[in-house]
Amino acid sequence: MQHSQEKCAMFVSFDAVAVSGITVEAMKIAKQLKNRGFRSYLDLGYDIKIDKGNFNKPYNEENGIYRDVFTLVRIDDITSIPNYNISFIEHAHNVLISQKTIISDDEKTVLLQTIEHTAQQLADRIVALWGKLGINNVVVENGTLPENIIYTKALYLAIEHYGQQHDLDNFVIWRDHDLMWNSEKTVMKYGPAPYSYAIKPVKSKYITYVTLNDHLRKKLEAWCNYNVDVKVKKNTYDFSDQKTRYNIREQLNVRKDDILIARTTRIIPQKRLDRDITLVSHLNTLFHNSNSDRRVYLAVAGNENENYDYFQELDTLSQELKVQPYIKFIGALPHECMQSESDAIAIEDLYHSCDLVSFLTSYDYDSYGNPIGEAVSSRRCYITTSYEYYQEVYGQHGFEAPVMAISELQDGLPNQEFINNLFQFINDKEYMSHVAERNFNLGKQVLSNNVIDILNLN
Repeated sequence: MQHSQEKCAMFVSFDAVAVSGITVEAMKIAKQLKNRGFRSYLDLGYDIKIDKGNFNKPYNEENGIYRDVFTLVRIDDITSIPNYNISFIEHAHNVLISQKTIISDDEKTVLLQTIEHTAQQLADRIVALWGKLGINNVVVENGTLPENIIYTKALYLAIEHYGQQHDLDNFVIWRDHDLMWNSEKTVMKYGPAPYSYAIKPVKSKYITYVTLNDHLRKKLEAWCNYNVDVKVKKNTYDFSDQKTRYNIREQLNVRKDDILIARTTRIIPQKRLDRDITLVSHLNTLFHNSNSDRRVYLAVAGNENENYDYFQELDTLSQELKVQPYIKFIGALPHECMQSESDAIAIEDLYHSCDLVSFLTSYDYDSYGNPIGEAVSSRRCYITTSYEYYQEVYGQHGFEAPVMAISELQDGLPNQEFINNLFQFINDKEYMSHVAERNFNLGKQVLSNNVIDILNLN
């Protein structure tokens, strides 16, 4: 390890996309570490999670996104490790995790031996990289989710080896945002319980395990046969004085008295944007029937090409419901902390410009719900579904919002009661202002808990 005054932290994301909720949360920690004299490195996980299509893809514009906070790194020439390639990673996943491929017991024994050998070689590369960079602390994001058990196994081996080699204490935060039992359940991406070949957290003096809510903590500890303790640390939001923001209503042709709903989201079926479009249709009918010329608009900030078929479905739906002029797909926006000179507006500008933030997600897809916290810290009202973790993350603390009641079995379109209640809500500007201010003050108290205090920074 390099010996210098500068301390260094390594972040490893299992998300494998340029920007995600996970990397935004990692940035929040890295910015705080920067204030404490740390330099932070980030591996975006392009060579870990293969289903995002970024395996072995060089970093290009990604360097610009993270320029002020992270230096982007990865294991050099990772595909030179025998068997570490897309076909083997996919085969291992299909046999051991999703269980879509059936092989004989003898073949499975050989597969497990190959995984062990590959993981050991990968671990050696990880240790070499950390040593070269002079890493003092490591943050692993979503490493338990069995996207790539070879890499997860290698990380555990690397942590033990590196900790021993440099005589370290507790130097790793292993933070799980999603786990097998709350992610992609409907398509059984991670197979059935008890997830026999997923790599369980191991008891280690080097690692502190963290998850986002108490329900996930309890299930994770039980799955590990109570061999590890897991801490709960919420995602955090900026409640400091708001900077001057750019109002984009005019460029969206949304008048001052109209209602603008913001939806910052991936454009994928699980996020249920069909609900928002249907809602716009119903609300505009109610305004029309009450002889008002006010209208409701929806601004969707997300990448239309991630699932282009779904984007086209939504566009077709908006045409069928005759609300296409009111639906504004404005492309993926950066958070302010990631904004470059070429980015005209940030997500925070959209929140500033809107009346309401929507999070009408499906029941079992989201374990946290960042847009709600972002709405609260931006002094904006929000609407949400009663998704599986809403009550634990927000509801139990007393945050107030129109909530669309859903369940695992009833996960459809907004009903008339929710539509009518929301119509009343958006027509009471004074009450909306009161709710937004009350949520903001409550958020200051309960959404400022931060993961950084568990790092042994001494």
